[in-house]
Amino acid sequence: MPTNIALELQEQGRWRLRPPYAGWTLFDQLVRNEFLPPEEQYERLQRRVKDLLDFVAAAVPFYSRSFAGRGRGAGKLWGMDDLRALPILTRMEVQGNQVELGATFLPPGEVLEGFLTTSGSTGQPLQIDHTQRSLTMFCALKQRELRWFRYDSSGRLAIIRSGRDLPMLVGTGTPEDMPREVPCWPQVGRHFETGPCFGAPITLSLDRQMQWLEQIQPDYLMSLSANLEHLAFGWRERRPAVAIRALQAISMQLTPSMRRFIEQVFDAPVNENYGLNEIGLVASRCPEGGRFHVHQENCFVEIVNDKGVPCRPGERGHLVVTGFGNLAMPMLRYDTGDLADAVEGPCPCGRTLPTFGAIQGRYRRIAFLPPGAWDRWMSLRKALVEAPPELLRGLRQFQLHQYRDGRFELRLVMAGHAPSALLERLQGAWPTLEGLPPASLQIIEVDSIPLPPGGKFQDFTSDFIPPPDEPGPQQACP
Repeated sequence: MPTNIALELQEQGRWRLRPPYAGWTLFDQLVRNEFLPPEEQYERLQRRVKDLLDFVAAAVPFYSRSFAGRGRGAGKLWGMDDLRALPILTRMEVQGNQVELGATFLPPGEVLEGFLTTSGSTGQPLQIDHTQRSLTMFCALKQRELRWFRYDSSGRLAIIRSGRDLPMLVGTGTPEDMPREVPCWPQVGRHFETGPCFGAPITLSLDRQMQWLEQIQPDYLMSLSANLEHLAFGWRERRPAVAIRALQAISMQLTPSMRRFIEQVFDAPVNENYGLNEIGLVASRCPEGGRFHVHQENCFVEIVNDKGVPCRPGERGHLVVTGFGNLAMPMLRYDTGDLADAVEGPCPCGRTLPTFGAIQGRYRRIAFLPPGAWDRWMSLRKALVEAPPELLRGLRQFQLHQYRDGRFELRLVMAGHAPSALLERLQGAWPTLEGLPPASLQIIEVDSIPLPPGGKFQDFTSDFIPPPDEPGPQQACP
């Protein structure tokens, strides 16, 4: 159903600001920004681009050197064409220029607050300096998306993710591998009254996660997309003993089949956002329209092809982000390494913020794969998740691995043993692709599938995908 500014202001009013922030108008202004006429949205974007380029030309050595070589400098009249003329910034370049990407000074009123560290799942971890304003905007935009998702701030929130990313209990001595509890939700609890938050590390076994959720009875659950799918498999043969009102999938691609399966088992919607520690919150998936709305107060998003040219609607390309909010370490035209679909036209919800379509996962995961590898995986995955419930009883996790010699190995974590009918179904779904040599599939049962160092489970791995600290094909864009 479409929404409008009156409905959103009414929903915003349900969130109670903490006394120190009672006079803040920021959150109501964010509501109004969602419904500005498209021409005003673009005018504001142009002003943000101009101000950002003027600042980095004067304060950021990495960019001032680049502009000086083109006869440009601080105080010039900048526009969108100047931004798009910049080469796309790769992760490798950020790793090699972290000092030069830092601002030598900040505008009046901006204060350096601290830093965030990337997970390192696609390369060496990066340490990104952030200003107080950029961290505050992250909190504010997080509340905006939870308003879109119609979360009740008095509810109980559960989070399952890596231990280092969980809300910390100060002074309790809680071991990192144990569940924890804090009195308010992360990020939004800084400004608003909320219910309690419970956190458990993703390293807990699936059975322990299920027991823990049954014990605390949360209203909302946030976890990595693959972990939500694993929980759904664990509860598939019986209704979950928790009345979860909504789930939020984070940090990993959520495919349409994963979404349908999780929503069916939990009988609750799965919400999704897209963010980067390098930039902050980039976009949140619209509950009404299914697109991702860009938080344009914080960033500008482009979907471009391998040559850096904007994709046409319906095409898939690199998701490239320019950050406005963090002037301590500005990143312009940063290649996230992810792929997304370009779209056109207004979103059915009525909001006028820019949009892009489905996120298709990391480019480096598929760019080096031999022909047919991804198609084989998609056929196998479809057969697995769409199998009759009686065949999947006991399935907890699965992962397909491709070896360098072309063999494939499907690893199943089962409570009990896989039914022979399931194994026959999977072997029968293994495709023979025209023009390609056959590839063998071996199915094995394992006790567990170890998590990688970054804590992000991958259901398809391959020896052809470069290790994360090696250059990937995301450098292909000029």
